[in-house]
Amino acid sequence: MRQLAINIVRYNQEFSLLERSIQAALNQDLDNFEVVLTENGSSDSIKGSVLERFGGDPRFRYAENAANLGFAGGHNRFIHTADAEFVLPLNPDTQLTPEYARTVLVVFSDPFVAAAEGKMLKPVPLPDGRYILDGTGMCLSRARRAGERGQLQIDDRQFDDNTNVFGVSATAAIYRTSALERIKHGEAEYFDEDLFTYWEDLDLAWRLRLAGFECRYVPGAIVYHSRSANQSRDGFTRIGAFIANTRSLSLRVVQWDWRNHLLTIIKNDFGSSLLRDLPRIALRELAVLAYLCVVRPQILLAVPEFFRLLPRILRKRKLVQGSRAVSSRQMGQWFEGARR
Repeated sequence: MRQLAINIVRYNQEFSLLERSIQAALNQDLDNFEVVLTENGSSDSIKGSVLERFGGDPRFRYAENAANLGFAGGHNRFIHTADAEFVLPLNPDTQLTPEYARTVLVVFSDPFVAAAEGKMLKPVPLPDGRYILDGTGMCLSRARRAGERGQLQIDDRQFDDNTNVFGVSATAAIYRTSALERIKHGEAEYFDEDLFTYWEDLDLAWRLRLAGFECRYVPGAIVYHSRSANQSRDGFTRIGAFIANTRSLSLRVVQWDWRNHLLTIIKNDFGSSLLRDLPRIALRELAVLAYLCVVRPQILLAVPEFFRLLPRILRKRKLVQGSRAVSSRQMGQWFEGARR
């Protein structure tokens, strides 16, 4: 069994982008790991270029899915077949530093840690040499607004404490395979495939916490991430920039973002903390939908999708809630303490 298996799912990304990501993954200073590139139904093929560049490395493997299975399905197929103690689903627009995996893996000496990630930075430094943060772990507000701690702030070491976080981003998170086996749906649904892409990592983090596991942020491990869909830097305080950011995103991204975030809350939230915060949650969700109807009215096309998926999400909710190992009060502390 390998210590770590890394998977990069490709959907129409250029070879030059993938080449950098694959090479950085292969540069990890570990002895027992593999790197997989999974082709996920792209409209073109780069198999020849990939195998010419990396096919001679025994640590590299190329795999193909017959169709686009989304982020969730593409990584699920990999996790199910990976013979490794830990797995790392890796975004194609990332570059790991050589010590990334080794540094993150240290925290798994605690058997309750099921997932961990390092500090994500934008790849281009500022003129003074500092970097912009891309994320330092997931948090959730009492209104259940989810996001990355510190995203788009200048990194002044304000997030340099090794700490537990609500969840980790699947951009470059390492997961304990045995923990994923504990909370999966069915035979091999680790990430929820009904979500397809966007917020499937929030759902997974929530399920891990409900099962009693911990998620850890490790600031000494650095990964550079471009991220094509960012939040607006100043939120609603600069409404013009906020609207421009929303309109810059593809319609499908906006639809997935709204639909999946709400489905994740419905599937995982429960108890007294949910009842306490329900007015905030409802107000925020109504405000978000109203805002999107004005700025991107095509969001309404996602409403039938939402109701089509809802019965399946409710069936999964029954399974998740039936096996949870924590109280609503324990979960509620994460929402009370959430800070952006």
